[in-house]
Amino acid sequence: MTECILKIENVSKAFKTNRRSKIQALDNICLSVPKGAIIGLVGSNRAGKSTLLKLALGLIKPDSGSITRFSKPVSDRSTLKHIGAVLESPVFPSHLTPTAILHILGSLSGIATEDLSQRIIEALTKVGLEDRQEQSVGGFSRGMTQRLLIAQAILATPTLLILDEPLEGLDFDAREKVRDLLINWRQEGRSVILVSHELEEIEALCDRVILIANGKILRDEPIENWRGNSQGPFLQKAIQLACANTTPIG
Repeated sequence: MTECILKIENVSKAFKTNRRSKIQALDNICLSVPKGAIIGLVGSNRAGKSTLLKLALGLIKPDSGSITRFSKPVSDRSTLKHIGAVLESPVFPSHLTPTAILHILGSLSGIATEDLSQRIIEALTKVGLEDRQEQSVGGFSRGMTQRLLIAQAILATPTLLILDEPLEGLDFDAREKVRDLLINWRQEGRSVILVSHELEEIEALCDRVILIANGKILRDEPIENWRGNSQGPFLQKAIQLACANTTPIG
């Protein structure tokens, strides 16, 4: 039986808009992430995807339901050392270099000092920033900053990557590097949760695709089931059909 590294069971989350009103961001969500898989999470803006990622990382608490990571409750912060994430873009200090930034983040995450320099070189090489490692990030383009974000996510070689629009702002060569990185991550028995509005990337990379709309899971199936008998790009049409015909799960 494949090991489950993230399990979300009957989770709901609402946010107050004022004293009397609430927005139901997630409603009775159930999903699991097995070891050695790339899971695509798709849906329109405000569907609940970002809320789900923040819950999985323990950044916010659910109103109901349970979340376990590596068979431990999400409140157990020791499991965070096995997770790397790219969410909203932070603002890096403009005078620092990628090497300096990763050294700070790696030290904070508990990477052994004797291993850190090599880890930094490997992470920057995987995202194509090895030639920029001593350049101040104040001169970085959006795509270069995005690559640095991915480098910090993989620095500790985590078992689970949680990536929100990781390909945004990347040129063709950088996209190829990130695709190869994610494929190799899976081949090494690690897992990825990938949020992207670029459905062709989801089709090419993911083993399973989960569609969220209005805080509910509409469909959660292997990519082969989404494809059916279609030729060429298929996911956009399949999502439209699912939104029109599928009863929410849960």
